[in-house]
Amino acid sequence: MANSSKPPLLDRMTPKVVREAKQVFRESGLKGVIKRYGWKFFAVFFAYYLIRDVTLYILLPLYLANKLF
Repeated sequence: MANSSKPPLLDRMTPKVVREAKQVFRESGLKGVIKRYGWKFFAVFFAYYLIRDVTLYILLPLYLANKLF
């Protein structure tokens, strides 16, 4: 049986600012998020995913290919 007082695992791992931004997006859309957090929020969001994807899809396969061959 799951303890109903604990939030789900994903909610506990997600930073508070991201949860708040998601709620603002649901209530007032993209304009609301921009008004509340500004363009810097999107710059950080974009940079995070850029670094993550480059690491996962370019650097890691290159490293593994060099180790194997």
